Amino acid sequence: MKIDDIIRKCIEIPGVSIKRSEFNAELLMKTKEGKGSMTFFQLFPGLTIAYIFINSPTWAAPNLGEDSFIKKGPLLLNYCVTGRCEIILNNGNFVYVKDGDISLTECFAQKQYVYPRRIYEGMELFVDTNTLATESTWIQKEFGIDIPKIIELFCPNDNTYISAVTPEVEEILIKLWELFDIAPPFSISQMKIYVLALFSLLQNLNNIPPSQACTFFTETQVDIAKRVEKIITSDLRQHHPAWELAAQFSVSETSLKNYFRGVFGQNISIYLREVRMKKAAELLTSTRLSVAEIAELVGYMNQSKFASVFKKQFDLSPLEYRRSKKLENI
Repeated sequence: MKIDDIIRKCIEIPGVSIKRSEFNAELLMKTKEGKGSMTFFQLFPGLTIAYIFINSPTWAAPNLGEDSFIKKGPLLLNYCVTGRCEIILNNGNFVYVKDGDISLTECFAQKQYVYPRRIYEGMELFVDTNTLATESTWIQKEFGIDIPKIIELFCPNDNTYISAVTPEVEEILIKLWELFDIAPPFSISQMKIYVLALFSLLQNLNNIPPSQACTFFTETQVDIAKRVEKIITSDLRQHHPAWELAAQFSVSETSLKNYFRGVFGQNISIYLREVRMKKAAELLTSTRLSVAEIAELVGYMNQSKFASVFKKQFDLSPLEYRRSKKLENI
């Protein structure tokens, strides 16, 4: 599938528009939930890079599967710089990428991209293998880059590859990322060089890190994690042991913890502690409730324990935090 077809389908999505210039095409998403942008630079026929900046919990995915005969999309290489992205692929797998992860797949997203942290920054390379093979044959002739070989190395049997990026690959990706702030056309020339270097390196890696199996979950497993998150955060005064939650969903405690960590990127206890401290900080700023009352509202019966955890989180005691916020508003 050509990148122009993908962009055309993207701008059919409500809230998404396009702005074109001599050097790039920029998709702009603006909804009541947030906004984002994807800036596309075509480097060669069949090979395009996009720089992604999101401040939104979701971005609707283009409907690439409306033609039932389309089972594969272009080869997609993603690099997550900041944030976390959750996707359901057209093969039914849920996939999660986080800061410092690289992924390769020929599958494509269904419905939407979900950003649990709301913030996401990264790059995506689109490789239309058919166009590249017919219109950019010199890439293989001059540089020995064989995209089908790369697909076989990283995505055999239509699998999706996800792993923390290796130092040598990261070095190239960081250079590519920094080029977004440099004006074209010079930046585009440099993008071409580094993209060719990237694929050459991937093709010739001596030891390919194994794909992280923990990043793949079923729809049911993701649903369990999200329902657990709602239970534990709906009333912060309540305490729900992991074994009790696991029994509620008829899974093992270990499985429950793995699902939660996979979806939200943190252990249940750490996630809940941060939610409690964030709520406590909000109450300290916006109400006149005493520290003891706030501690109880966020699940701490022991005020000293609450104060100790709060100080570890914010480097200030609850009262110091309240005073500092008051001074900021004077």
